[in-house]
This record gives sequence, structure tokens and C-alpha cells, in this order.
Amino acid sequence: MTMSRRAALSTFALSAICSPLLALAQEWPHKGVNLIVPYLAGGGVDPVARIIGQKLTEKWKQPVIVDNRAGASGTIGAAAVARAAPDGNTILMSATAEVVINQHFMSKMLYQPERDLKPVTLTVKLPFVLVAEPSKPFSDMASLIAYARKNPGKVSYASSGAGTPQHLAGVLLEELAGVQLLHVPFKGVAQAMTDIMSGQVDIGFVGLPTGLQQIQAGKLRAFGVSSLTSSPAAPQIPAIAKTPGLEKFELIQWFGVFVPAKTPDATIAKIQHDIAEVLAMPDVRNNLLKQGAEPSGMSVAEFTAFTKSESEKFARIVKSAKIVQ
Repeated sequence: MTMSRRAALSTFALSAICSPLLALAQEWPHKGVNLIVPYLAGGGVDPVARIIGQKLTEKWKQPVIVDNRAGASGTIGAAAVARAAPDGNTILMSATAEVVINQHFMSKMLYQPERDLKPVTLTVKLPFVLVAEPSKPFSDMASLIAYARKNPGKVSYASSGAGTPQHLAGVLLEELAGVQLLHVPFKGVAQAMTDIMSGQVDIGFVGLPTGLQQIQAGKLRAFGVSSLTSSPAAPQIPAIAKTPGLEKFELIQWFGVFVPAKTPDATIAKIQHDIAEVLAMPDVRNNLLKQGAEPSGMSVAEFTAFTKSESEKFARIVKSAKIVQ
């Protein structure tokens, strides 16, 4: 058999294999898609999911329904996706906890993220901002750390619960700054914000979109953002990592898209491609940036590597925090 004939046969064979996958990707979705958000409507992940869901509805010519299934630190909604049919019609818009944090301290989970969920793409990154009520006796990161060192265990910090990113950001700050803080866990962001603003709790890490309005109104003082660089939404707030000794401080919140593990690769590729296109739309991009959210749209391979790295990082911090549940 000649080389040219072998090449022709190989091309034909490859086409025969790929054609069904390409057809599947082109035909999907042929009905409505459930976009599960494992948190309550109105805050955090939900607004981002609704922005993306609306654009995907227009692009796919099928309804993309945002389905809020809150509870158990995001694991109820994530478990529903892990158990769903792997046909691309059930998608998870996750925060950090249910895919890379909870597994490191929850003794019983109804799913295993690495086994049961397939990463698709990163939608946005959102830094936290460390804040306090303005009358507190520290005005910047340096004076806060100096005060905490002189008063070990007396500077309290709020979080929305044990094992949440806000809690682990406090643990990381303790490690890098060499201070001892008092963790005060709440049952949610709203209650934590109330007690920070009233001065009942000294400091707290809050999502930049959550805290920005109060900072601009002068009701909260910002000490720094938890990303390595300032946010375009608030360039006047420095990165905590700019403080001497805290150069390695980085702990951000992020939202990503996952599907059941056995979802066909062609369908996953289409979801990633189309979400990346949505995130690149000027109106979507500008809307998210104004909220302090940095749009992404990572490839499947990049996002898979990213989630693995984040899981390893949080595993170390959780171990340091000695969280038991």
C-alpha cells in the first residue's frame, strides 16, 4: 500500500471517529439547560451565573435556567450535578468551597470533586478585601500587624463559617504575619458584615463586590485586597502582598463551571468555547469588572490544572487551621 493511500485511509478513519463528536457538539443543546448555583439567589455566584445564563440562552436558542440549590457549604447543589445525567444539560456554576476546599475537612460528602465533576472553565476571579470599622486603632496593614503582635489573640476576625475562604484567608494572614487572631465564624456573609460594620468584630475579609460600596461610603476602611495586584474596580486599594513580609499572600475567591464527569468531551469543549465568548463580550466584561470580578474563560486544560493547584493550596491551609467537622 502506498504512503498516500495509507494517509487517505487514516484521514478517513479519523473523520469517521470525529464526525459523531462534532455532530453532537453542533446539535447540543436540543433542550433547556439547568445552570445549578449551589447558593442562595442574589449574592456571590448568583449574579454572575445570571449574566452568563442570559447570554447563553441567546447563543444556544434554548433556555438556560439558573437553579439555586443552597445548603451545606455548596455541597447540596454540587452533589446534584455530580449525580446528574452526563449529557451537558446540567451544569454547575461553583464557588471555591464545594470543589476545592470542603473535601479537605468534611468527613462525609455525597460526591468527590475530582472523581465526579469535570472542570470546564473559570468564569471570574474575585479578590477579598480586608476591612474594619474606621474607628479601630489601626489604619493600614503595617499598623494592624503591629497591633496584633502586641495584643495576641485579641484582634477578632469575622468569616461566613469555618472552612470558608474568608476563614482560611485569616489563617494565611496569621501564618505569614506571625500573629494570633481570634476567629469569629458566622452563618453567612450578611451577619458577618453587620458585625464588622458595627465594630463588634475587629476585621474581616469580604468579597470586593460586597465591601466596595461601604468602603466608598466611608463606613468601612480597606486595608488591602487578597490578590497579588490591585483590582481594576478599586485601584486605590493596595494588595496585601505589597506589605513587607506578606509578599506571598494570595487567596482569592473564584467561580467556575463544572459538569458531570462522564459528559462527552465535545460537549465540554462547546460549553467552554461559548462561555469564553460570552465573557469576552464588551458589555459582559465591563459589567463584571465594575463589580470587582475579573473575567476569565480558561481552556479546559488550563482550568483543570488551576483547580488542582488550588486544591493543593487549600489542603495545606486547612491542615494548618486544624478544622474538624
